[in-house]
Amino acid sequence: MKKKTIVLLYLMLVLMTILGAGLIIEGSSRSINMTRASSVSEDSIDENESGDPVYDLVSCVEGTTPDMLSADHWTSAAENEVLFNQEEIEDFNKNNPAFVYYQLPDQGSRRKLYMDDLRESMDGDIVRALIAGESADDPQQEYPDLYQDGEPVSDAYLEGLYEDMALDMIPATVIPRYAINLNRTTAKIFPTGDKAFDSADDIWFDSFVSAEVMPFSGVVILHESRDGSYSYILNGTYLGWVKTDNLALCSGYDEWKRYSDPERFVVVTGSEIVLDETALDSPYSGMILPMGCRVPLSDDHDSPVGGRSTYGCYTAELPVRDEEGRLESIRVLIPVSKDVSIGYLPMTSANVIGQAFKFLGRVYGYGGELSSNDCSGFARQVYACFGLKLPRNAKAIAEMADLGSINTSMMTTKAKLRLLSQTKPGLPLYMDGHLMIYLGMEEGRPYVISSCATYIAPSSQDGSVEDAYCVFVSGLDLLRKNGKSWLEDLSYIMCREY
Repeated sequence: MKKKTIVLLYLMLVLMTILGAGLIIEGSSRSINMTRASSVSEDSIDENESGDPVYDLVSCVEGTTPDMLSADHWTSAAENEVLFNQEEIEDFNKNNPAFVYYQLPDQGSRRKLYMDDLRESMDGDIVRALIAGESADDPQQEYPDLYQDGEPVSDAYLEGLYEDMALDMIPATVIPRYAINLNRTTAKIFPTGDKAFDSADDIWFDSFVSAEVMPFSGVVILHESRDGSYSYILNGTYLGWVKTDNLALCSGYDEWKRYSDPERFVVVTGSEIVLDETALDSPYSGMILPMGCRVPLSDDHDSPVGGRSTYGCYTAELPVRDEEGRLESIRVLIPVSKDVSIGYLPMTSANVIGQAFKFLGRVYGYGGELSSNDCSGFARQVYACFGLKLPRNAKAIAEMADLGSINTSMMTTKAKLRLLSQTKPGLPLYMDGHLMIYLGMEEGRPYVISSCATYIAPSSQDGSVEDAYCVFVSGLDLLRKNGKSWLEDLSYIMCREY
């Protein structure tokens, strides 16, 4: 008995010794690891004085540092002045109504067609001229070299698209029909969902794209494709074909205006929000709404929706299409935790920059492709949060005198820098083919944020083009294919002085 006890005690001592050694080793290991972590942290602090953990994890355009990738970096330096107050924005929109140009064969000059001032009927020749102006009378001549999936597009294919437009079916008198667009989509210059590109290896610039059409925007239907599956619409400053089943027909102008220009609404202020999925079937379950989208509010914010209470939510009244294509509405909940605003945001420098930076790093989307934005689409969505209605074309935006537009194409670089030093951050800048939002000066250098396809780095020795295709921050020292810097090529600065 004593012998067994001694053996057991001996074994327990051995086990305790082993465990103790393990604890010492583990403790030493932890101590070593902590020392290493401390060493790494100190090294990081030496390399990154800002202490920002993102500093070494993201890439930047040449001349830009990671600390510039924060809206706070720019808003802390900018005076948070009001760029436009709400009364000025309303006056701007009133003085700059949306229109498109058309030209009849027997007319020597173009005329304007205003969407908000259409008559009950219009000449069919005007509709024919609008469609022909977008797609051309002779598609083979207008689009001689197009590619799909890397292969040339055939003449027969283009002739088929032209036939689908059914220009021969346009009556002598056209009755415009008012409708609400239901989901974000892209309008096309032909009635097709196909894409076509100017080169075999292009994947970014679909030659068939006209512009994006935002959810709940009011459009006017002017014509239908031969099979009725596509409708030709007027949407403010642009035209194009969209799928007919994405439109809900209004009973008339008054109903159309009530939905497209609601008195009570919330504005999406995130780059996008996702509506909650619902337990009951709903066309808006999980739907994505982009920045700047106005969401009409319901007068009934107490009754249950989709089998649940409305607690903590805004109650929206959203359009749907019934079986006959007519407009109806359903109530949908938007949690107050979503990135939305009751009414428009105040248009200050800080707010504009803050909204712009919510797109930082997002993919480039020509004409609204990829559910994203090109340079003008990016600016339009940002400024839509403040109620500012801008045209589709970047140059048309740049030339708007009511934005304080100043033509700088003949100015010296020094003169442009002096003007930029007086320009309020948050206003747009323009060079041929590209629209940007001004951020301010950093050590005497002007910086912008924009959705950009390509550029040439300032240090490039051979002029090689960088494929960016995203929203990024940059200085105006980036180069263009013509050899000039962005600053040298700057042709319009919005420098409001009144």
